[in-house]
Amino acid sequence: MARVNVGDFSTCMGESCTLLVLEVGNVSVTKARHAAKRGVVLAAVAGGCVEYGVKSGATFPASAASPGEDTHGASVDSGEMSAPSDPREPDGEEPFSYGWHILDEGEHVPTLDPAHPVTTHGDVDGFWYEPSGYHALMGSADREADFESMRDYVLARVPEPNHPMGNLHYYADSTLRRFEEATYTYVLADFMLGPADDVNEYRLGLSAVDDGLLVLVNGHQVGGVTLDEAGQEWALGPYLRLAERNTLIVILMDNDERNKFIQDMAFFKGDIMVVGGPI
Repeated sequence: MARVNVGDFSTCMGESCTLLVLEVGNVSVTKARHAAKRGVVLAAVAGGCVEYGVKSGATFPASAASPGEDTHGASVDSGEMSAPSDPREPDGEEPFSYGWHILDEGEHVPTLDPAHPVTTHGDVDGFWYEPSGYHALMGSADREADFESMRDYVLARVPEPNHPMGNLHYYADSTLRRFEEATYTYVLADFMLGPADDVNEYRLGLSAVDDGLLVLVNGHQVGGVTLDEAGQEWALGPYLRLAERNTLIVILMDNDERNKFIQDMAFFKGDIMVVGGPI
């Protein structure tokens, strides 16, 4: 079983950082267990660097998935969710998202088809082999339908979020035949924007990956990054929808001998990191 370490809510790059938890009602957050209540706001303060939570003004629809298994080898506490049972009957302010669904089944997938040769770390052709069967939307004749089917594939295996929305660090060991096989990790988030939100304020950022990563939003390929490339940010505005469910799927591909990771992946609204939501 792969060893997986998932990091804390937030960090400040290049400086030591003190994590402060602001409580609303009877809510507490510790490193061992991230509480599952609305109203949690996290602030990471270091030398004037402050990160605040952002929440949506829209009602978040209940998930159609039923409770099930956790991610393969994940060392996070899944907690319990308290999503409203009916999106027409909101029970107060809703979060931007209920958190990240992380799926890592550890399957070694052969990547030897001559039509899709894999010759480098994070080679984009390698995403064609991802095990959902929808080839990361490469060559798709119906991107929206295939994307929804890919979403269903992840949620059937990880029906509930297993890591809080916020700054995500993900790491796992691996042993692979270089460029001949790969493993695939899915990180999925359903999220809501309010009817008056400015979609152009939203972006996704990260600092590093091993070996390659592809970003998909609402049936669109937004961009990617590979090992040893500088950190990336992607503007999400052109792909977002107001007052209805949006979905982000990030696929992490490992196609070399050992280790895979995502460092510092997070949503931002303007300069503010989006955090919060039950977990």
